[in-house]
Amino acid sequence: MKKVLGIFIMLLFACTSRDKNEIPTLSVDLHSSDVSFEDLFSKIEIIPLETSDSCLLVDVEKIVHVDSLLYVFDSRRPALYVFDEKGAFVRQISRWGDGPGDHLLISDFMVDKNQQTIGLLSPNGYMGIYDLCGKFIRQDVLPAKPNYYAVASLSPDRWVFWSCVREDEDGITVVGKDSLNTVSGFWRNDRILDMGSLNPFYEYHDNVYFATAYQNTVYKLTKKGLYPVYCWDFGKDGINDEMLQKYRLIENEGKRNDELIKDLSDGTLPFCMKFHRENDLYYYVSLQKGLGTVNKHINVFYRKQDGSTFVFEKLAENLSITPLLFTEDYIVSKLNFDDYTCLRPFLSEQDYSKLLSREEDDNPCLVKFYFRKGGKNPGRM
Repeated sequence: MKKVLGIFIMLLFACTSRDKNEIPTLSVDLHSSDVSFEDLFSKIEIIPLETSDSCLLVDVEKIVHVDSLLYVFDSRRPALYVFDEKGAFVRQISRWGDGPGDHLLISDFMVDKNQQTIGLLSPNGYMGIYDLCGKFIRQDVLPAKPNYYAVASLSPDRWVFWSCVREDEDGITVVGKDSLNTVSGFWRNDRILDMGSLNPFYEYHDNVYFATAYQNTVYKLTKKGLYPVYCWDFGKDGINDEMLQKYRLIENEGKRNDELIKDLSDGTLPFCMKFHRENDLYYYVSLQKGLGTVNKHINVFYRKQDGSTFVFEKLAENLSITPLLFTEDYIVSKLNFDDYTCLRPFLSEQDYSKLLSREEDDNPCLVKFYFRKGGKNPGRM
């Protein structure tokens, strides 16, 4: 079986190499350059999320913006919170429990613009469907899988789901919205490698894209399969196929996981790709070096117009960026309490006073970074 798997891996790598010759390759020097705020952005706005007894957030993981509302997913609480664009609390969707419309666990959510509904995905294989006002409609039982971690609306009649499964199972499942039957499935890979990023989908121009934590190629998803559209090339500082082959050949899954954690901790494995996005201006990826939130988080922007790259842990003005929402016009990032003073040069007296009045245990304050259209200075090539 391992011999057959080894042949499959070699073929996969060969196909990946051939695909890379047919799609754009984004070459990036990962040595951080001196990137200033005005290289990428034009202005900042703050969104202080309202704090109340009925709305206490712990760990914001994902934000979706629809019709002047921010849908904020807290991975530590089984609920979705809705705020307006100024940060005022609007409503909570679902709550902890096992009754109709309740959840014990939520792994992801999506706003289905075609059906004007919200889906809250349970890793246990069902999805609660709500209208945009938060009213519970139904609970859909999904095709049997060991787990469900991510969801996206692929087309008016199809959802696509992501699961971390063994290499002989399909990690991506396309499901009919009405029938709830599997339409197609693909992506067979080592689940220990795939667990580096449990939310591998992003949307751009009404299409769904797929990218994993340790592979450089980004794919477009359709009903029938995956199609490579671009790949990252970080040179000698990046991840190559030989590194991944090393882990795949460790038969014991526990030992494979331990080896990957050790290599990521000591830098043998250079980084984990956590957040892929794009708009008409940039390709973007976030690289986490090491394990845990205290480790370096490297932002990589690749400008589509001229191939200029902007690589930084913090902007020259000491501003941190950790995107939770990436749109054509702006990024929304969570602001750390200790970084409030860094925003002083960018805010009005009124907004800065509002910021300083917040307590450390308040709900997070979000920061909206507006892109500078047309770019400014060329980054490091």
